[in-house]
Amino acid sequence: MAKARARDDLLARRRAMTVGERAEAADAIALQALAVPIVARARRVACYLSMPFEPGTGPLVASLHARGIEVIVPLSLADHTLDWVSYDPEAPIATTGLGIPEPDGDRLGADALLSCDVVIVPALAVDHAGHRLGRGAGYYDRVLAGLRAPACAVVFTHELLAEVPHEAHDVPVQMALTPAGLFRVP
Repeated sequence: MAKARARDDLLARRRAMTVGERAEAADAIALQALAVPIVARARRVACYLSMPFEPGTGPLVASLHARGIEVIVPLSLADHTLDWVSYDPEAPIATTGLGIPEPDGDRLGADALLSCDVVIVPALAVDHAGHRLGRGAGYYDRVLAGLRAPACAVVFTHELLAEVPHEAHDVPVQMALTPAGLFRVP
C-alpha cells in the first residue's frame, strides 16, 4: 500500500513538470553521468530509453554513443524479463503497449549485462540506502538480482529521498544519478 501511494505521488509530480524542466534535467543528467569515471571510461553501458515523464536519457545515450562507448538498451519481454540490443541511432524505435521505447536490432540475451561496466536503470525514487522504487512490474529487480556491474538509478533531484518503501526482495542500487549530481550509496 505504501509503495502504491508513493508511486502515485511521484508520478503526479513528474507529470506536473514542464517539457522545458524535463529537457533541462536530461541535459544535466548527461553531463553529470559523463563526469563519473566509471561511466566516462566504460566500454559498454546498459541504459534504458526514457519514457516522456521519466528523467530523460536521450542526451546521455547520444553522448555515450558519440564517445564510442557501446550502449545496450532493454527490450521488455512478455515474461517480465529483459533482453538487450545494441543502441543504433539509425534504428527505428517502436513504443510498446506499456509506453516503453524499444529499438530494432539483434537480441543480445540477458548475458549481455555481464560485459557492462555500469548498468543505468529507471526509478521513481531512490533512498540513501540505495533502495529503488520502481513501477512495480519487477523487470529491473530481476536484472539487479544477478548483476555484477554497479547499478545506477536515474531520478529527478527531488526523488532522492531519505527513505522509500521497500521489501526484503528489493535489490538496492549502488548509485543514484540526478540533474544535481551523483549520490553514492555509503
